[in-house]
Amino acid sequence: MPRFRHFAVPTLAAAALVIGTAGSSFADQIYTADSSNACGAAYFYDYGDTFKIIDICTDGKGVRLQYTNPVDSNPSTSDTKIHVDYTGGYTGYNLSNAYVYDTDMDEDACFYFRVGHVDDGSYVSGSYGSWNEACAAN
Repeated sequence: MPRFRHFAVPTLAAAALVIGTAGSSFADQIYTADSSNACGAAYFYDYGDTFKIIDICTDGKGVRLQYTNPVDSNPSTSDTKIHVDYTGGYTGYNLSNAYVYDTDMDEDACFYFRVGHVDDGSYVSGSYGSWNEACAAN
């Protein structure tokens, strides 16, 4: 009987810990997009409506994030477009070095976004990667 008690007590304590913390934290849904040559990337975090933009290449070009106007209905790539340029230089793959762009989107608003390059303030033709759909947290 003592062996069973030594096993049962830690097992019950672990189960209580899981039950007690199951709903106490938020997890981001993370959406990503890359430029056509993978030198730039953007990550959208739905909880907090935040983009993190990184510049992976030391080519002297910046990274352009383009996204469509967030809508409560079905988004389309032909919706109004907004762009944000990051020209602060190489960040590498480290998200701690990323440029953070905060937005203020309605809950459940959805949109498309993609990443390209910018050079001397102008979009570099052909550098956009594919469109990616994302939605803000509800």
